[in-house]
Amino acid sequence: MLKHSLILFAALASVSVSAVPVQERSNSGALALFSEASASAALLAAQTAYIVGGGDKKVTSYVSNNQTGIVSAETIVKYCRYSGAAYKVLDTTWTCSINCQAADTKGTIVDYHWDTSKTADPSFGFVAHKDDTKEIIVSWRGTTILMDWVKDFTYFPVSWPSAVTGSKVHRGFLQAYSSVSSQIEQSVAKLVAKYPDYSIVLTGHSLGGAQATIAAVDYATRHPEWRSKMKLFTYGQPRVGNTKFAGWLSQQPFPIYRTVYKGDLVPRVPFQFMGFQHISQEVWYTANGDLKFQACFPCSGTYLTI
Repeated sequence: MLKHSLILFAALASVSVSAVPVQERSNSGALALFSEASASAALLAAQTAYIVGGGDKKVTSYVSNNQTGIVSAETIVKYCRYSGAAYKVLDTTWTCSINCQAADTKGTIVDYHWDTSKTADPSFGFVAHKDDTKEIIVSWRGTTILMDWVKDFTYFPVSWPSAVTGSKVHRGFLQAYSSVSSQIEQSVAKLVAKYPDYSIVLTGHSLGGAQATIAAVDYATRHPEWRSKMKLFTYGQPRVGNTKFAGWLSQQPFPIYRTVYKGDLVPRVPFQFMGFQHISQEVWYTANGDLKFQACFPCSGTYLTI
């Protein structure tokens, strides 16, 4: 158990922005806070922890809408790879050295790539599909440069979407998402039309997880026919919206897994006293390395009470 705990700590602490930054440069030349080196180390450690901890054992989890879902630690790691790949997939080629070459992601085809990271509303990621698993994957990159952090702390809540009465979201997250949302949606729509039996997986780490969460609400409200295809997997994401927003999304009939590690500070912000609330369902890595699933709404466990 001690070995398992140390591996898991290394895995998730290294993808946390609370960890010591890796001194690398982003494509724009700005100092990077996250690199493929740290992402790869984290994901390989997570995979090792999965093996050591007997992660092949399926976990039955119950979400707040009374839907029963089944997910394995392997699946959690798989979509963490797609989140990590968003940091290094720079165009429409699937060529990153670690995350793109894993058995569960190899052969992915990138259909669209976007980069508004040099603008006031930074967003970066890709739309892809994988034929053998019949999936359309949309992955948003997390925080890497100072401009992203400025956007992270533009926390003033604004009313959105109009289809959910009383819902409010973090203004900065919404602006970043909206900067390229129409192009992303068009790409997804083309793939849905071409592959009607494929699922739609939305994923992201940190700021990317916030944008993936907003996309889930956006697509569910404006494309209700997509709801049965959708899945949401996020890693170390901050709180995105208020209780109305989080409650509405938590009740939707598609799988939601929001992965959190105790050592990560990002899921603690924006604070609850500001009116922000986490979505369910939470995948919680405990201090001793255990993986726990909890259907929480409101999500206000002892570790995230601030």
